[in-house]
Amino acid sequence: MKHTADDQQQRELSWPTADDKKWAAEFEFTLAWGHSAPKGLAEQVLAEAHETAVESGAPVRELLGDPVAYAATVAAERVGEAHRSTVDLRGFEPGGRFTTALLMAGGKTVLFGIVLWLSEGFWLSVGWPSGIASVLFGVLFVLVIGVTPELRAAGRLRASWVAIGCAPVLAVACAIGFTSLPPGPQVSIPAPSLFAYGALLCAVGWRLPDETAGRWFAGRRATAAIPPADDEAWLARLAGLLRGRHGLPPRAVRLCLAEARDHLKSSGGNAADEFGTPEIYALRLTDGPARPKRAARGLIWGQVLVGVMYCWFVYDILSSPDPTSVWFWTRVAVAVIGIWGWSSLLWTHWRDVRQQHEPQQGLAS
Repeated sequence: MKHTADDQQQRELSWPTADDKKWAAEFEFTLAWGHSAPKGLAEQVLAEAHETAVESGAPVRELLGDPVAYAATVAAERVGEAHRSTVDLRGFEPGGRFTTALLMAGGKTVLFGIVLWLSEGFWLSVGWPSGIASVLFGVLFVLVIGVTPELRAAGRLRASWVAIGCAPVLAVACAIGFTSLPPGPQVSIPAPSLFAYGALLCAVGWRLPDETAGRWFAGRRATAAIPPADDEAWLARLAGLLRGRHGLPPRAVRLCLAEARDHLKSSGGNAADEFGTPEIYALRLTDGPARPKRAARGLIWGQVLVGVMYCWFVYDILSSPDPTSVWFWTRVAVAVIGIWGWSSLLWTHWRDVRQQHEPQQGLAS
């Protein structure tokens, strides 16, 4: 999460007791990640709570209750549909996925540089095939983690499928560059140079405003005003948002569109007058207890991809075992811990999907 001037103000708040400070941290985390609150709201509410606690002299927990419950109350009262309609199924605002992907790519690049330094030494020999493959792998990571989800959340499903189609092409190109092509002339580079590249990616991801990145992926059609008489354009935009931003299954999307068309046919009005904006109407159709189930289902597919990566990692370890090397046992420990964490998350998401039941989605008023 990016910090703003309001974050600096929050850090400067001096809470009367350690429990008050803990309450504030729990509230801020829950409001930001559990309810996708707009930027600045948590800091504003905490400033009000701080003032109340200082004036009354009572613990903030006694005044406002449990921080998780209070965050839910604040979200219900002060987070409107206009903001919630821009948030995707995972709680990201437009552009947030892309900037987060840049931060993750930068962090992993730094980590990769540390691993190579420890395993290969200070100087690394790099040929042009492996060098290009390394760059393409970074592009592939950002494409899968950042670009494709942004396009889907913007309702641009065709563009997202194009991006998904590019992923295996890049993956094959990376595999060929790393394994099949002759190494060519070697160039020695210092391992810490990867730190600078990773820091650059992190700096771009940190400084790039989410709003700017969101406009890049929204496209002109998504941001342009839909003519009032063009119901089909309105419905197409609704379908993209239902499918991409809110994760509704295709059958449920078709049902929502059929109900909307029947309503428009019987009323004789146009979609904009009857339902409002497609963004807010899509939220009304998908909001409710079934939303966490759809989010968990999407997380399962992500964990499946992570599982494939772990299979490759384990295969790489077993293909060249060296029990006398400390580095070998370090990789084994990382694999065991990673697989344990991965299986725990996969089981949690699967349990969430199994325990919740999708209610019937009807036409929202």
